[in-house]
Amino acid sequence: MGKVVTLILFGIIISTLSLRLQAQRTVTECVASVAAKHSEETVRNIANAAANVALNALTVNVLESQSVSNASLYDGSYSYFFEREAEDNTLGPTQVRVTAIGNYNSLTDTVVVLLTRPSFSRYAYFTNNENGIYFQTGDTVRGPTHTNGYFYMSGYPVFLGKVTSHLIYNAGSPYYPRPGVPTAPVFSGGTEWQVPTLTMPTAIPQDLIDASQAGGIYVNNAYAWVEFQDDGTVKIAAKSTSSPPAPGDYTTYNLGATNGVIYVRYTSFTLPTVFTKGTVDGRVTLASAGTIKITDNLVCEVNPVTNPASDDMIGITAAKNIVVTNNVGDQDRTIQATIMTMNPTASNTTNFYVENYSTTRYGRLHLYGGLIQQSRGAVGLTGSESTRKGYLKDYRWDSRLQNMAPPYFPMLFVLRKIAWWD
Repeated sequence: MGKVVTLILFGIIISTLSLRLQAQRTVTECVASVAAKHSEETVRNIANAAANVALNALTVNVLESQSVSNASLYDGSYSYFFEREAEDNTLGPTQVRVTAIGNYNSLTDTVVVLLTRPSFSRYAYFTNNENGIYFQTGDTVRGPTHTNGYFYMSGYPVFLGKVTSHLIYNAGSPYYPRPGVPTAPVFSGGTEWQVPTLTMPTAIPQDLIDASQAGGIYVNNAYAWVEFQDDGTVKIAAKSTSSPPAPGDYTTYNLGATNGVIYVRYTSFTLPTVFTKGTVDGRVTLASAGTIKITDNLVCEVNPVTNPASDDMIGITAAKNIVVTNNVGDQDRTIQATIMTMNPTASNTTNFYVENYSTTRYGRLHLYGGLIQQSRGAVGLTGSESTRKGYLKDYRWDSRLQNMAPPYFPMLFVLRKIAWWD
């Protein structure tokens, strides 16, 4: 009997010890699991924090390129670096990739953020300053419309895209209504007032200039004539004087053999003047350190108005002015391009304006693409159909510009997130 009791007690002791060891092992495993989970969460938090630090640096300067290595955080460390098309040719010219790496307790975690820098070409109409010029009855703007100032309205202009402004005229009216004229603009696409300022550049961006010298067309002369042909070529003549060039002065370039960028500058104190017209087959951006004059219709070979699948696209940008010239009374003019001017001087005859806008009545200015300018120039003068001068505006946004832009067209000083991987 005593042996049986002893065996039973021994069994109980062994079982108790086994259960205690199992419990201790379970506790140890739980503690290790919690510690491992803590380390995993910490290293992930470090990597995400590093990504946010990098994004903050880009918020301050969209051109930021300085990487960071082994900075301390949460008893760990982080690093990050930026990549653009120059570092990885699979990236587009407007894209930036941020890679952030966190380290903690021998663990590593990586976060990758892909961003794009939107082009100004995404706007149907954009100004830094409206310069006291009115939208009037008969004007129609199709697409996103923005000013960093506030708008001037007369009568019943129509806006089919969203309209935004940084400033408002007063608490009772976001726009300035023309005195003595019944005014009620039609905002079919909605409105948003007092949005943040969207800063414009004041000179042709360096990346566009670099592109013209590396795969594009770079012209150095006081005057240039750029005539686009519907066979995918462009004829260019350059001279030191303004007298029209002879046929033999032109050189023909195949746009398909270039990156699509044409840039005209002059090394002296005289800013260049560029004359352009024609039909573009391909994608092109024509830029000038001075003024560009559009002397006739400027259109795409495959009309994007009737065929949204057109692969032809035109960007025109000038550090000074873009002028619509050679206008004919009561006749229309068609420009299928995104236009951008950067002249900080505000007057009726700076930035984008029509030659003789105040003396002759023209038809409609059909602009399909976009118009971006520092200060609004004059296209026409308000009045009845019999007394008005200049052009009526028919501005239509090219919806293809939601996802594409003319090559190396100037970009906004902001970034938009495309994807975040962690």
